[in-house]
Amino acid sequence: MTGSNEFKLNQPPEDGISSVKFSPNTSQFLLVSSWDTSVRLYDVPANSMRLKYQHTGAVLDCAFYVENLVGTHDAPIRCVEYCPEVNVMVTGSWDQTVKLWDPRTPCNAGTFSQPEKGYVLSSIEGRVAVEYLDPSPEVQKKKYAFKCHRLKENNIEQIYPVNAISFHNIHNTFATVVMGLRLQ
Repeated sequence: MTGSNEFKLNQPPEDGISSVKFSPNTSQFLLVSSWDTSVRLYDVPANSMRLKYQHTGAVLDCAFYVENLVGTHDAPIRCVEYCPEVNVMVTGSWDQTVKLWDPRTPCNAGTFSQPEKGYVLSSIEGRVAVEYLDPSPEVQKKKYAFKCHRLKENNIEQIYPVNAISFHNIHNTFATVVMGLRLQ
């Protein structure tokens, strides 16, 4: 423990952490996915790793609930969420689909193609790019990139990495955030 309300967990992932989720029922358990191809379950108060699931590739997201495989996509899965109101897992993949899964019986409860949809990515070089999944030339013409979070003082330009992006679901806009700087 580094402070009164801070914990440094034992046995951390060996590469970048892609997602962390607390158990929906208690703050005792923390699920951590990583680029080191693992998902780890920690008991926070005991400061111990309870379980470690090893995968064949980088794990980009994680969620509590399912103990076994419910299904697959044709490309890596970027995000996964459990929706307790309707007892369904929702996964989004780079195969241009969003899928719904019934975790009680491992079956696909629905597949929704997203061919014209895009995504936004950021970099440590202070850049943001809007990309599209559809490889057709007419859709690829819509993509763009820009520089942001830069501060120039005395002819020296400071470039800050973009740490987070948040989307507004009504106005179709997004905001980018840099730790300790400002919202743009």
